[in-house]
Amino acid sequence: MMRHLLYLVIVIPLLIYHDRALAQGCSDAGVCTAGPIGQPALVPDSTQGEAKRHYARLQYSYAIGERGVVIMQVVPELSIGITDRLAIQAKLPYVMADGDLGRNSGVGDLVATASYRIIKQDPVDLTAIAGMRLPTGRFSPESFEKATYGPTAHPLPMPYQVGLGTTDLLLGLQYRYERISAAIAYQHVLKQNNQSTFLHRYWVDVPAAASYFESFALERADDAVLRIQYAVPFGRLIVQPGLLGILHMGKDSRLEDPNTLELILDRPFQRREIDGSEGLTLNLTADARYKINETWMLEASYGSPLITRSVRPDGLTRSMVLNLGVRVMF
Repeated sequence: MMRHLLYLVIVIPLLIYHDRALAQGCSDAGVCTAGPIGQPALVPDSTQGEAKRHYARLQYSYAIGERGVVIMQVVPELSIGITDRLAIQAKLPYVMADGDLGRNSGVGDLVATASYRIIKQDPVDLTAIAGMRLPTGRFSPESFEKATYGPTAHPLPMPYQVGLGTTDLLLGLQYRYERISAAIAYQHVLKQNNQSTFLHRYWVDVPAAASYFESFALERADDAVLRIQYAVPFGRLIVQPGLLGILHMGKDSRLEDPNTLELILDRPFQRREIDGSEGLTLNLTADARYKINETWMLEASYGSPLITRSVRPDGLTRSMVLNLGVRVMF
């Protein structure tokens, strides 16, 4: 009872603060939810029981991004337990984005991971995670709204893209002690291959485009992640509130025309670092899992920002993210 009361005392003020952060955003380029990171724990004083070795999950995600762009994803995921300590996971989203400049959809970037439980001795669990984010998402830089904006298609900004256009290395450690879990993770860009061509000057006939971040040949910096969660069991239901901090470790950069106000084709583009794109994003998160039986589980998660970077050219701005899913164990 005292633990539940402590949970309310901590979380309610954070929710009140969140109501004042409507214009802010959160960013997850993949490592925050890689493998077992962020998933609700099976704790000793719940009725969840010991998990089976393999699972398949289908998740639906609804998010509000930059300038109210709606980003929806359908994410199938498969995890195969090779042993009781070693497992491999893979997920491949189908992404749909719709906003005031147009719409786009397609298969997103593949995230593949391997996880190994270094320590597996109740109540302590320590798991190492390594994986890759691969740019399998077809980059579609043109708007489909030709009827509205004329016969020439316009390059869409990053919030409408189904992939980041980078090849990333994902590394992490997940630690659990009874109900408390913590994770540290790192996402390192191995190859920059972003094909975005979005500049404001291509949208001079659409004033709304000027409020999006420019991203011509964007190159992202690395991310470091710290995640802390606390599991509260209610019989078959586990609720897991937490905090997620993402440190963007350097400035992103893009190609920029020496004079972006003029269409001067014979002048070379120059790469420029984007001031304000580095720094901390802090998110309030909540996850839940309901066990229907030994095979089927229902899951939900929610995230919204408390602190954010001032400039987010990668299109990962989110004022809220809601995920609903079903998991089958086998």
